[in-house]
Amino acid sequence: MPHDEPASDATRCARSPEAPRSITEPLAPPIQLASVYQVAGLDDADALFSGRAEGFFYARDGHPNAAQLAAKVAGLEGAEAGWVCASGMGAIAASVLTLAEQGARVILSEGLYGKTTTLVARELARFGVGHDLFDPSDPDSLRDVLAEPPGACLVVVETLSNPLLRVCDLEGVASVAAEAGVPLLVDHTFAPLLCKPIKLGATLVVHSLTKLIGGHGDVTLGAVVGPRELISRIRPVASTFGQTGNPFDCWMAIRGAVTLPLRVERTSQTALELARRLEAHPKVERTMYPGLVSHPDHALARRLFPKGFGAMVSFDVGSRELADRLIRGLRDIPFAPSLGDARTTVSHPCSTSHRGQDPEVLERLGVTPGLVRLSVGLEDVEDLWNDFAQALEFA
Repeated sequence: MPHDEPASDATRCARSPEAPRSITEPLAPPIQLASVYQVAGLDDADALFSGRAEGFFYARDGHPNAAQLAAKVAGLEGAEAGWVCASGMGAIAASVLTLAEQGARVILSEGLYGKTTTLVARELARFGVGHDLFDPSDPDSLRDVLAEPPGACLVVVETLSNPLLRVCDLEGVASVAAEAGVPLLVDHTFAPLLCKPIKLGATLVVHSLTKLIGGHGDVTLGAVVGPRELISRIRPVASTFGQTGNPFDCWMAIRGAVTLPLRVERTSQTALELARRLEAHPKVERTMYPGLVSHPDHALARRLFPKGFGAMVSFDVGSRELADRLIRGLRDIPFAPSLGDARTTVSHPCSTSHRGQDPEVLERLGVTPGLVRLSVGLEDVEDLWNDFAQALEFA
């Protein structure tokens, strides 16, 4: 049939329309929802798969919105390259799976997010991967662990631990890991823009983009950034395990990242003021915020975070019963098992993020039944405090 002959209705409906011609380009990145891409021929397919040509062929192996988002996060962190996964845990899992093998040890900082600990200590243990723990505020404790039988393949830390907000001595830990020739992965989810882990010696930086970078509670994504060679190894692992992030959420995260500096500044100011008031309240037993002089890592936090201490505050009201009464007593601040939204939320770690962890370990670390984690949003500080003050009285 000649090319210019009108097609049947069925053919017209089945085929994509031609892209409109334009001498202009959109100012905002467009959403590209295609799951598969047209390739001109077999030589082009070979070039794409070998990396000799740039482009996309199947969304699980990469797509334009993920590439744009990965480049943005890598640029923020001063990394060579990045990859976007379907969640923060997807990014951590892809990184660990790339570097770990049977008989290897993954070295975890104490007090890590519960699912990260579960991934290594339970799931990967089934495949012969071991683990050890160290104190992230004490680099010498990492040196001692690394001096044990060989096989350490990765050190995993959080800039700010979840939920106790202990501060990792990134420079010291990175130096010890480098001496031993072991890569250092930093989960930077709680501290975007507060410092730059790669400049301090980290090998990989991971973000749950679901949280502060996305910033509006409407995406589920993660990203890992680092050396180009290592990201090129993580990429096929993420594809094989089906961990790649989807185009729409990538587009939403790009949009959310636009206001990240403003949100970090505002929430850091509000969080510090709320932490001070919570610490002074007679019904609060202890308050954890690195900006407080009472915080055990305050001096380290002042050195690492010169422009603010972040949006997260944790405080303890003494018991699960009182924590429940406090949460139920809040009028406008919702109980939600996540963080980083533009709206302030509270969570209960023992019931959510750390559910199922060893109770004795949680008690030793200080993750108690009365602990409440606060993710500070963009509301007025007085409105937030008024809600907390009346809820504390109710509790």
